[in-house]
Amino acid sequence: MPPKNKKAPKKGNNDDLDGIPIALPEDRIKHLESQTQALEMQLAYRSEDTANTVAECDAIREELADATQKYESERKMSIDVARSMTRQYKGMQEDLLNKINDRERCIEALKDELETLKAAHTKQIADKDDVIQQKDANAAKKRNEVEDLCRHFANLIAEARLRIVAFTQDKELGSVKTTA
Repeated sequence: MPPKNKKAPKKGNNDDLDGIPIALPEDRIKHLESQTQALEMQLAYRSEDTANTVAECDAIREELADATQKYESERKMSIDVARSMTRQYKGMQEDLLNKINDRERCIEALKDELETLKAAHTKQIADKDDVIQQKDANAAKKRNEVEDLCRHFANLIAEARLRIVAFTQDKELGSVKTTA
């Protein structure tokens, strides 16, 4: 659209239209009709442009509404996912804590059982050491008794031998006395 030429009309000369001299009134009417037609076409183009712009604006508003709705839907979904993940995380954390606590209780129970077994084992070893000491003491006592019996028997044998020797000597002397 060409720029409008806004010149102030000359005073006293009414035969010019837009700087073009028009001599006849019919030409002037034709010129004015063509200007009117051009202005109507411009108005139609502008109306069409306005309608297109309004349609584009409406389409953009619809797209904006759809995008806003999608954004809100995605936002809500991401919040739901975050909540679900948080809930799952807390559940897993609680499960792990329970497992850790169970394992710690099991470890403590095993430590207690180990201490009990160690104490029982120590007592059993002490009892067996006592039994071994008693058997060693019995064996030493029996050995001493046997040695005492051996000494006593040796003494008895020695005495018997001395008596036999004395008896044999007495008999030999007695038989020598009877023969002499």
